[in-house]
Amino acid sequence: WVPQLQLQELTQPDPTNRASVGDSPADLQTLAHDVIRGDFGQVRRLATRQLVTSADAARRTVLMLAADAPETPVQTEKCILYLFEVGANPKAADANGDTAAHLAARRDHLRLLTLLSFDAKWLRNDNGATPLMDAARTGSWKCAKHLLHLLRLWRLNEVFQHGSSKRTRLLGLQDLEGRTASDLARLSGHSELASYIEREMRLVVDADGWISGLTDQEEADRRRLERLAEAGDSAGLRQAATRGSCDLPDEFGRTALMKAAGNSSCFDEALWEQLVQLGDPTCADRWAGSCLHFAAKTGNSAAASALLAAGASANARVGRVLLDSGADWSLKDTNGRTALDLATQKGKSELAELLR
Repeated sequence: WVPQLQLQELTQPDPTNRASVGDSPADLQTLAHDVIRGDFGQVRRLATRQLVTSADAARRTVLMLAADAPETPVQTEKCILYLFEVGANPKAADANGDTAAHLAARRDHLRLLTLLSFDAKWLRNDNGATPLMDAARTGSWKCAKHLLHLLRLWRLNEVFQHGSSKRTRLLGLQDLEGRTASDLARLSGHSELASYIEREMRLVVDADGWISGLTDQEEADRRRLERLAEAGDSAGLRQAATRGSCDLPDEFGRTALMKAAGNSSCFDEALWEQLVQLGDPTCADRWAGSCLHFAAKTGNSAAASALLAAGASANARVGRVLLDSGADWSLKDTNGRTALDLATQKGKSELAELLR
């Protein structure tokens, strides 16, 4: 059981996070434009702590202005991470109490929402709405799925301490008018998304992180997609995959999208163009393995390209895709090892040469 005080701390905005209006609105707009374009050189030249923590007349910071863009290239990820490094506050709120997460959720701007910390994704605005509620209201499927699927992860659920109660209570939060995310989706004409949210609420993540709760029909749909993905049947996957079935989890949290990404035979570009529209490219399994991790392990460069994300790679072709997209090659894992260290250790000479 999650104490009410702890839940309030996660969702209650801090009044001190209202950014102060700066004296360089033109510079703020220019920086936001460069972030949205993914021009890292310009971002690095312009971004200062003072600028990234200041706001325009509507109390919107550069992070919020970027969040309000409908889409951005993969190079924008590196720009956003640099904003954090300089001092951008992901919890800052505008004049309406909206954070970058609220704005991204409404725009279905998945790339930016994904990069925000977990505790910056559940704050309420002045109407008591969380980013999930805003995504539900606007029919923003990508961002809604991302937020819903985060709560499948045992490490974020803190299931050892709370079981499924934290997950259940976050998904069941109400705005000031007493409406939940599923209520808002249905009231706004997004009945399919409302049903998806309700199904996600029905799933159970136990104290060991195992997932259960699918109906017999959902389990049958999941198994069918899994078989097609494991067989490398791209045509079958294209025909069978739906927005509702792509991300059905097995007990480990693995989805058909992950299985397809992990099968180098599923390299059809048309398939991946469809799958990333239907499914959640940010979804991760019980061990935090994402679709991109699966693609990188098997060298599925078509999947990696379509997933438009960045991360460590064990394969030169995928490494080239990630590096060309602006992936940060200098990141270290929990043992202090870079992608180059791991490539050298694993004897991946072609990738090691690429990273040098």
